[in-house]
Amino acid sequence: MKDDFSSYALSGWFPGHMHKARKQLQDALKLIDLAVELVDARAPMSTRNPQLAALLSGKPRVVLANKADLASPAGNRAWMDFCQEKGVSIQFLDARKPGSLKALTTSWRNCVMEARAAKGATRPLVRPIRIIIAGVPNVGKSTLVNHLNDHNTAQVGAKPGVTRTNQWIPLGNGIELLDTPGILWPSIKDKKHELMLALLDIMNNEVISRELIADFLAWKLENLNINFDWNTYGLTQAPDNGDQLLEAIAKKRGYLLSGGKLDTERAAFSFIKDFRDGKMGRITLELPQC
Repeated sequence: MKDDFSSYALSGWFPGHMHKARKQLQDALKLIDLAVELVDARAPMSTRNPQLAALLSGKPRVVLANKADLASPAGNRAWMDFCQEKGVSIQFLDARKPGSLKALTTSWRNCVMEARAAKGATRPLVRPIRIIIAGVPNVGKSTLVNHLNDHNTAQVGAKPGVTRTNQWIPLGNGIELLDTPGILWPSIKDKKHELMLALLDIMNNEVISRELIADFLAWKLENLNINFDWNTYGLTQAPDNGDQLLEAIAKKRGYLLSGGKLDTERAAFSFIKDFRDGKMGRITLELPQC
């Protein structure tokens, strides 16, 4: 399989409304007591926005790794241990299941109170605790907010970047939550990073070919040393290249264009969707590097 995607140019995808969202986030920071950053548990490092660390400087932070049910248990444990060693507060959850969210607001309140005590604050807080939830697009922020809020006021959409404005949402327990639009950073470090974000549906897939994303996924599966059954896709072993994989999938599933030509684009979409839906099993795409 291909081991270097550097020959492919970066797409440069960065919707203009994200510049506005970044400014809105900066303006709101002076009002908040705690920042909650949502990342994808399958790639916690790649889905963190490096600009948030600077923007949230001085504010206590909690990292929530969503879609933990799609990541491998061993991968979740490795990231938990790594973050504990680095002094980073991280929690793993599946935002689609309300039962896993019950303790969140209590832990957030405790975090704020501990931060206030550490700074020597002695007066009681006479206003609601203000929390911001932020992260890259399409990582599950609106789903999380909707489950936290009984009135389902946050708008959920299928495409990255659907939440366009900041929303203050009362959560009860003396907490207000600021839901923000997903913010992608304007400088992706390399093509592999961009393909990771595209694979996780964080970047708009219309600007990168599905065949290339599928090629990257196959490369990741091989390099992660996962005991993967390639026979599912009509292969006896890992494919030599992306073309071989997509042709095998098209043949196996009968994806044909007019004239009997193999529909490799549909095969790529099917392969990617299998991963996103968890049909390949629980997979963590990156592990911490000390």
